[in-house]
Amino acid sequence: MGSYLIRRLFRTLLVMIGISLVVFVFVRSIPGDPATAMLGERATPEAVKQITQQLGLDKPWFFNPSNPLDAQYPKYMNALLHGDLGSGLKSNIPVKDDLKVRFPATAELSMAALFFALLIGMPAGILAAIRRNSIWDNLATTISLVGVSMPVFWLGLLLSYFFAVKLGWLPPSARLGNETTIQPITGLYVLDSLLRGDFKAMWDAIRHLILPAIALGSIPLAIIARITRSSLLEVLGQDYVRTARAKGLAPNTVTLKHALRNALLPVVTVIGLQIGALLGGAVLTETIFSWPGIGSWVYEAISQRDYPVIQGGVIFAAAVVSLVNLLVDLSYAALDPRIQYR
Repeated sequence: MGSYLIRRLFRTLLVMIGISLVVFVFVRSIPGDPATAMLGERATPEAVKQITQQLGLDKPWFFNPSNPLDAQYPKYMNALLHGDLGSGLKSNIPVKDDLKVRFPATAELSMAALFFALLIGMPAGILAAIRRNSIWDNLATTISLVGVSMPVFWLGLLLSYFFAVKLGWLPPSARLGNETTIQPITGLYVLDSLLRGDFKAMWDAIRHLILPAIALGSIPLAIIARITRSSLLEVLGQDYVRTARAKGLAPNTVTLKHALRNALLPVVTVIGLQIGALLGGAVLTETIFSWPGIGSWVYEAISQRDYPVIQGGVIFAAAVVSLVNLLVDLSYAALDPRIQYR
């Protein structure tokens, strides 16, 4: 296990270096420049040049013949290795401080979306496998195809229009109503209000969370349902399942105790992969619902050519996804004792 962890951590480090390089090149390939975005289109060339020099954007990207370390990427990597993600060009606030404030909002939304996807997706997949070729199977398959095909931004706008604007059942944006305040502990408003015993604030936080969680969790729900169905169908056809049935065990015992656990490995893998999809989909979802998380923050930074914020947000999200994938791999041994890490 120890040697496996070391190898995985080393590979993760290489992945993070590769991501930092790709993001560095990508953000500097976006048309426009931060100086013009900061000063406006009517800025004089002299003012733009001065800001560009102050930001160090006039230096070469990777290599400076006169001083190899006096280039943008070596300076960026040196700061990154020291835990410095830089400061926002617009706000001048350290990126890591903004991450501390905004990550809990994205984490809460992602966890709610994943909970919604698991709550509906896994039972739907199990029911479709048990009732194969029935109306329930056809219904689950149809819904999963619709869920995968439906764009997140379109579903978000649709939900907001019907349930917030038309019916007025749920709030259309933000994390809390104007009349509600929560003293943060973890930054997760539902948990914080529960810890403080403020159930009115907790209900307000949940109401604001429902629509964006449904919009963000629709695609993972469809994928989890389909993978659960196909994996469980494969396991139900194994010899040991037929033997358990022949012994007279109850159908629910055979399905839920013997078959489902062995069918969970691909499902757990998909759940881990969906963490990255949730963080990626959060950009659109948070923008539509004015959710103050990492996604909307990075979206604003892209429109403003705020290099440090874009780089910091993407690298942080990549680190979270890498950590989740490692935890998913380690969970295989708990689900299947035959798996050993060497």
